[in-house]
Amino acid sequence: MKLFRWFPALAFTVIVVVVAWLWWSRPQRSDMENYAPADALVYLECNNLLDVVDGIASSDAWKELSPLLGTSGSQPPRRWLTRVISWTGIGPTRSVILARAQLATVMLDLGAKEEGETLTIRPEAAILIETHTSESRIRPTVEEALRRFAEKSYRQPILRRAEVAGSEFLIWNAPTSERQIVATIDGTLVIIGNSERAVKMCLEVRRGQRPSLKSNPEMQEMRRRLATADALAFGFISSSNAARLFSLGAPLLFGRAPGDVRFDRIIGTSASRVLAAVGWSSRMSSGGIEDHYLFSLQSTLVSRLQQNFRPTNAPIQVLDLLPADIHSVSVYRFENPVTTWQTIETALSSQLDTLSAMVVSSLLKSALTPYGIEDPDRFLTLVGPELSTVRLTRDTEHATLIAQVRDEPSLRQLLLGPGGKSLKRHSVGEAELMEIPGKPIGMSFLKGRVLIGPPEDLQLYLEAATGNQATPDRIKKLEHFLGRSTSANVVTYTRDTDQVMKFVRAIARAGGGTTADREATELSLKIAQLPYSATETTLGDQGLERITRSPFGQFATLVPLLFPER
Repeated sequence: MKLFRWFPALAFTVIVVVVAWLWWSRPQRSDMENYAPADALVYLECNNLLDVVDGIASSDAWKELSPLLGTSGSQPPRRWLTRVISWTGIGPTRSVILARAQLATVMLDLGAKEEGETLTIRPEAAILIETHTSESRIRPTVEEALRRFAEKSYRQPILRRAEVAGSEFLIWNAPTSERQIVATIDGTLVIIGNSERAVKMCLEVRRGQRPSLKSNPEMQEMRRRLATADALAFGFISSSNAARLFSLGAPLLFGRAPGDVRFDRIIGTSASRVLAAVGWSSRMSSGGIEDHYLFSLQSTLVSRLQQNFRPTNAPIQVLDLLPADIHSVSVYRFENPVTTWQTIETALSSQLDTLSAMVVSSLLKSALTPYGIEDPDRFLTLVGPELSTVRLTRDTEHATLIAQVRDEPSLRQLLLGPGGKSLKRHSVGEAELMEIPGKPIGMSFLKGRVLIGPPEDLQLYLEAATGNQATPDRIKKLEHFLGRSTSANVVTYTRDTDQVMKFVRAIARAGGGTTADREATELSLKIAQLPYSATETTLGDQGLERITRSPFGQFATLVPLLFPER
């Protein structure tokens, strides 16, 4: 009887002790930037992998596509169960790692090499996984997972173990190329890279032998600006590395690797006077994923641009003129296009030296040269306030320019010259299509707008005006994530079918499966019915802000990189 009287008190004490132990031993979130080298070109972070899985699984697109992958019955673990596993560490090691893991990715170098006429880009990067679980427990599970990943990525990979900086490195080499997977485990942290150098650099940061991104004040400010506390993922590029990355990437636009010291110096110096830090965050929105980008600009440049960077208040109109099927459309909406154009040119030039300013001015002018426009200032006084560029397919070489016309006689004289040149003319429906001799472009005036682009594409636009227009269902897909009434300076709608297909196939590969021909055909049909992604670009107090809403967001680009095709 005495034992019975003491039992409630004893049970209560045990419960308090257990709860206190669980609370004390629960994994504390780590600052993943503590493991990232301070000079990393790009930093990406995800503090809860299962939140990302939940977000993707709850998206409208995944609900439509998953039955075709045989995954409709495979649901993520219940949230209460993952919390219990995370707090207690009780469960299979793989489940504990997934429930507790924080993940970061760093790109350390762009890795561009030019061999003859071949340009190869092989970024040097590493993935950092904080497991919050002891090394002795996670090592067998991690090594087995890496072995399976290596075998999926390479046929018959060659494994060797090496001692580097006092740690054991696992190195899987592809038998027929220089590609490799390198990994090491340091306490609770797993580091996986595509080179020994990348893994060694991150290991040195972990041990305090190399500075980390944590010391960069721009990162904390970017976190605040993008409200990352509840974000699915976060990305960051420091101001110095934004300029460096731009200087590395700009030569690639010309089809060659970095190496022209003079050219690279001009680009790098110009970028550092214009760009500041770059940030990205991702979260759920409207049944899809919302990616928020902030491209910080130098404060003096922002103040100059804000004077005349004002959008028109009119709803977007060009959507009603498009053919039944398009790949993308970008709409530029400014109250006074020519004033905005001149403001951009003078603001950029004011930040640069004379040589760089001449390069920028030439590049700006060349943006309209493919449309036969030699005098951009004069052209922009005669059109607006809504200008659009449209691509019918992903592989369309030249987009079509569509602009509202303010003064048609003057615009005709500017574009066609005195007498209208010796043009090839023929009628299409209500309009006249004029082809310019010696140039792969044509033009037409239709319903208060001028259309300039490849003649074969213009034919489709003009036919659309007489009955082959985008259907209400197609327009609904365009407007799903963003309607026509918006205050953005630039709005872009893009059909993401190719990217979504790569994402779905990567998910199938990650699960150890493939998509058969019949399933691939059904997937293609389903994906074609998904909404277009929509991007709003505005000029804010810190720089250019872009908000993109799409079926799977930036994850549709990142996941295929983790699970590439052989």
